[in-house]
Amino acid sequence: MMDFLRKHKVKIFLITILGFLAGMFVGFGSYMFGKKLDINTIAVVGKTKIPYKLYYSLYNNSLDLLRKSGLEITEYLRTQTQNDIVRGLVQDEIIWQQTKKYGITVSDAELASDIQKYPLFLNEQGQFDVRYYYRFLNNLRLSPKEYETFRRKQIASNKLKILIASAASVSDGELEEMKKEMPDLNREYALQLKANEILNDWFEGIKKNMNIEINLQNSTAE
Repeated sequence: MMDFLRKHKVKIFLITILGFLAGMFVGFGSYMFGKKLDINTIAVVGKTKIPYKLYYSLYNNSLDLLRKSGLEITEYLRTQTQNDIVRGLVQDEIIWQQTKKYGITVSDAELASDIQKYPLFLNEQGQFDVRYYYRFLNNLRLSPKEYETFRRKQIASNKLKILIASAASVSDGELEEMKKEMPDLNREYALQLKANEILNDWFEGIKKNMNIEINLQNSTAE
């Protein structure tokens, strides 16, 4: 897997810069909202339950960050944040389940390295500081195990997104056709658009064959 990532580092860079690794795909509207699930579950993907606690923690933390940035927390912003959090959790779970079919794994060493390099956990000397890590977890109201499971799924999902997107290519003819609608388009961004299309098509095909239930009743946590 690491050899593959190094081989496709240019595409990986493009994908990362333009936000593919944030877990944002189109087509979220076809999910089933409002179905009554048990109080501890925000969503079910296949047979896997996504805990309400994780959603609650991420939602509240997102609102806190928005407040600190000076934004007014309107009802629209609450709803948008709510949907974004649920979307990300559902999509990561869908892709996580697919990673097993592709043989993609995240070792304990990879997970530890990811956490130790995360900017919020670094001190003034740029070194990992366990105090910052636990302060972050306390703010999220998550245990280390809960957060690390969540992060492991994100890392695996990102690997699979990169693998799927690596199939993207843009010929000179395709680039010229695309420039008819977007004259300033360069090859790098054209490649990004093509990768986006491949990812969305792949994801929509996977999603159609999965049972997804989402419970947004009483989920406006504060």
